[in-house]
Amino acid sequence: MKQLTNTIRIFLTALNIFLAITAFGGGIQLLSGFFIPPVEMLNGSIFKDFTIPGLALGLIVGGSALFAAILLIRKNKFAVIASASAGVIIMFFEFVQVLVIGSPAGPARFMQILYFGLGTAIICVSLGQWFFELRAAQPGDNLQFSS
Repeated sequence: MKQLTNTIRIFLTALNIFLAITAFGGGIQLLSGFFIPPVEMLNGSIFKDFTIPGLALGLIVGGSALFAAILLIRKNKFAVIASASAGVIIMFFEFVQVLVIGSPAGPARFMQILYFGLGTAIICVSLGQWFFELRAAQPGDNLQFSS
């Protein structure tokens, strides 16, 4: 059981690190104006440009995933909830993105599906980790990761 929880924790950490790196990169890309969708895609939305979405992607999505990864590495008892929260945050970001710009054919649609799926995977693996932690816990334990 200990080996399984360690393997799941490592996989969950890798998923969160991947999300953090790519979200920071995507946020920088949107803020710098390098290779971004046409601003016309934002017509009819509350956004005039990609500044707010870029900040949200970099700081909120990337920050939550980085925070979860740090907690997982430190084997903190709140790591699983932080990780599941990062999954929910990227799913919410993608949902709002589809509402604002739609789901245009091509790379944009692929990325929306990929990152919504990544959020789903992070939530599912977090729930698995939580389940195995509870199963391995002894009465009186504080439910921290086993090392």
